[in-house]
Amino acid sequence: MATNAMNSEKVADPGIRGIVPWFSRIVMVPPTIIMVLIGFRYITNPLHAASRTGVSLATPEALTDTRVVGALALTLAFAIAISLGSLPRLRIGQLIVIALMGLILAVRFFGFSEDGTTLAMGDQRVKVIGETVFFLLNTAGLFLQSSLQRKQAQIP
Repeated sequence: MATNAMNSEKVADPGIRGIVPWFSRIVMVPPTIIMVLIGFRYITNPLHAASRTGVSLATPEALTDTRVVGALALTLAFAIAISLGSLPRLRIGQLIVIALMGLILAVRFFGFSEDGTTLAMGDQRVKVIGETVFFLLNTAGLFLQSSLQRKQAQIP
């Protein structure tokens, strides 16, 4: 009986083994694309990128510093993108996305309490929903990958 259970588990694993990494990759792609878009927007046109929320850049130094924000976004996109290619790096990429979205949400909610911003202002609701969805999907992907690795370690 135990042999049959192990054989059926091994038969089910190849499908799951193939789906979990692809799920992880799929949920990592949108945050990567968004970071690339943010990066290019802040590098190529910092005045427009910053002014959408009322920020004014009055000096050349302010423009340069804002372009650096774009470089940071591109660096994060690069770190996530290079993790898509291999299974060991895939978990690291998901941790980066989870940390990024978690910290963004924490800072956004800190700003809500400190600055008086609300979900009803501008596109804050859309941003919070998107960041929460990316956080939850990547957390699920990381959980699935970790569970799969534990199961594979137990199979002789």
